[in-house]
Amino acid sequence: MQLCVENNGKIWEISELCLEISWKDELNNGASVLEFAYLYESELMIQNGDVVRLTNTSETDGIFFGVVFKVSMGEDRKVKVKAYDQLRYGKAKDIITLKGGQDDICTVTQNMCKFLNLKSGTMPAVAYKVPSDKVKYQDTWIDVIYGLISDTLLNTKTAEKPQGDWYRLADVYGEVKLDSLWDLQLPLVLGDSSLAYGYSWEKSIDDNFYNIVKLSWMDEGSGKAQTTQASAQESVNRYGNLQYYEHVSDKSTDSAKLQEKAKKLLQLYNHEKETIKLSCLGDHSVRAGCSIYGSVADIELNRRVIVKSVTHKYLPVHTMELEVIAN
Repeated sequence: MQLCVENNGKIWEISELCLEISWKDELNNGASVLEFAYLYESELMIQNGDVVRLTNTSETDGIFFGVVFKVSMGEDRKVKVKAYDQLRYGKAKDIITLKGGQDDICTVTQNMCKFLNLKSGTMPAVAYKVPSDKVKYQDTWIDVIYGLISDTLLNTKTAEKPQGDWYRLADVYGEVKLDSLWDLQLPLVLGDSSLAYGYSWEKSIDDNFYNIVKLSWMDEGSGKAQTTQASAQESVNRYGNLQYYEHVSDKSTDSAKLQEKAKKLLQLYNHEKETIKLSCLGDHSVRAGCSIYGSVADIELNRRVIVKSVTHKYLPVHTMELEVIAN
């Protein structure tokens, strides 16, 4: 493992100087973060804007490529550094125009890279298109893309394909990429007797759980508000009324489409949220959006799960803390 920094036109390899190194990656929740610390000895003082590269053995085996955004030091002369990958620049707000029937996650991601001068990587063909023209005035580029990822997942769920089309936006060693989660399956088992040395487990209906979905809109003809609703009575009987409500302002949306949207939202939200965290020995291939096979007998985990977030820690040995999506 090598950590290199470009400072004042010179490249420093500082792996041996570091007291701690960690890399955190979350699924569709902003840029990945590299944090490290070293003792200042009047020779190297890293500055904001310096380029940082973390690799396993060589530049072709890259782990993280980004830019320093924060440097601090106290009287102990311990320099703490925080760097982000390219997606940090996606927090920029702009006037973002979406063309109905043409734009999708891929085209909007490419537009972000073009306007913000980011290096883009491979992009897949995406079937779901923005249904109507929209203009975003107060949103960041990255939030618009995340919204399209959610819309794509919701609108591609069918009886034949209940999982829908789910995508990950990520910077993969200096290239902004869009990948289908179903293409990110790793041949890796984590759990009992397989790299894991600890776990925690939780099931909850406290957050983002709804068994009634109610949508409203303004009928242009009558000038009155209209509503549609979808519910799961068996779930209501067990857990009580837990209602999701949304007012739809898109004038082009008709009642049939809103009824279908309510059913899809109910399908998305009407299940317990299961949270599983694993403490494991490190593996560089594991990052947010990838799926691994989880195997923990105590909680009856014996299936493939998606990595929601992962923090790799490299000193004194490589370990990782994972939160996985089990349903």
